[in-house]
Amino acid sequence: FEISLSILDHLGRNLYRNFVTILGEAISNSWDADAKNVWIYVENDNFIIKDDGIGMDQSDFQNKFLRVGYSKRKTTSTSPSGRPYIGRKGIGKLALLSCAEKVTIASKKEDTGYVGGVINNSVLDDVIKDDLTPDKYPLEPLDLSVFGNHLNAHDKGTIVFFENVRDGIKNSLDFLRKITALYFRFSLIDDNFNIYINDEKITLDDIKELSDKTEFLWNINNFTDPFIDEKLAHIQGNARQSITMIGSAKGFIASVKTPKNLSILATGERVSIDLFVNGRLRERDILKNAPTARIAESYLYGQVHLDTLDEGEDKFTSSREGVVADDPVYQEFLLAMR
Repeated sequence: FEISLSILDHLGRNLYRNFVTILGEAISNSWDADAKNVWIYVENDNFIIKDDGIGMDQSDFQNKFLRVGYSKRKTTSTSPSGRPYIGRKGIGKLALLSCAEKVTIASKKEDTGYVGGVINNSVLDDVIKDDLTPDKYPLEPLDLSVFGNHLNAHDKGTIVFFENVRDGIKNSLDFLRKITALYFRFSLIDDNFNIYINDEKITLDDIKELSDKTEFLWNINNFTDPFIDEKLAHIQGNARQSITMIGSAKGFIASVKTPKNLSILATGERVSIDLFVNGRLRERDILKNAPTARIAESYLYGQVHLDTLDEGEDKFTSSREGVVADDPVYQEFLLAMR
């Protein structure tokens, strides 16, 4: 078979236009690479994501990172340190590599120099329009100067520079800190995984505004989580209840004093009840799949963790954000929710 580069668009290159989703892809890659730290730097409409993971040599970069559809799970489901792999089908990187005019990737192992290259998406758009094959589109050579002092003391890991994000980074740093604390729960799975935005560590204090306005809590299947154990410790007595459900789902549902308390993102978006798999957000607002028009829903938020959705072979249809709406395990959970 000879593959046209237009396959990149068919697989979803232009589907992931939400900055939160793109950020999630980058953080997931760092998690899978056994990074202990991820640093995110926002500079106008440019941003840099840097980690101290195992990094890549030239073979890794060409045959794994640039190989669309490459799956780490063919041989094992966990990283060398035992973390459950987040990446599944090897196509999420298309979101990461197509969200800016130029994307520069530099990576190194402890015993190698930097390898990488530059993806110029305006050029790639023309190449796809001309229906060329991959061998007709070599990456532009790596230019380390774009990283400036971000290379200092970087012994291993990967750095990605996004130049002129296509939709712009329109949201404030406060917004980015809140969505990172809300949706990227990796640091709650592993105490050795930290995320920083402009060198300030993300903690649960970034969503204190939400926890302070929470009045009631329902814990699903004895879920343990620093957010409910520490930030919602003020909820006691009858206001703190336990729910036992059949199956492997765990998590919590909480309610706030007034519906406006869920609007902490300053973008018109509301915090909702979300689905997580192995610490990664897989679907926002799962109640939309079981509509009831009950007033109570406008007061609720929470997290449902259903790691079994990542076990075994794919048996469900995924949508642009990895939604697993027709998976039988997920449907059983929704039925219990109703």
